[in-house]
Amino acid sequence: MTDDGFAWLEQDHRDIEEQFQTFLRDNEEPVVRELCEHLTQHSQAEDAALYPALRRSVDGGDDLAERAEQEHAAMATMVAELYQSTTPERLVDQVSQLREAVSTHVEFEESELFPAMRASGVDAARLFGDLREAETRQSAT
Repeated sequence: MTDDGFAWLEQDHRDIEEQFQTFLRDNEEPVVRELCEHLTQHSQAEDAALYPALRRSVDGGDDLAERAEQEHAAMATMVAELYQSTTPERLVDQVSQLREAVSTHVEFEESELFPAMRASGVDAARLFGDLREAETRQSAT
């Protein structure tokens, strides 16, 4: 286990992609539920810890955080649609669309946000602690 918040998020991104791969291989609905729960928890941790640090530390961080939060909102809508009204016939298509949105978001974070935050001196260990604390608060609710 690392105490680097950026590395932790990057590993979580890889874990989410593996869940997408598992679903696309098996097309099982329980995998989608687990994936959606994981995405929701991941987004909530980023909203609580990553984006506030981005806003505080990076020039133009407000704009970057706003873009990331808008992407989270779009993905949350897609997750809600999967829970509410999907049919077996549409499931693969909807999950594929969600995967594309997640992939675009991950690329944005890993190629723009994380390097900008590292360059501005964001403490990776503190970020890790903040992310874990946010995760713990979510688990308690």
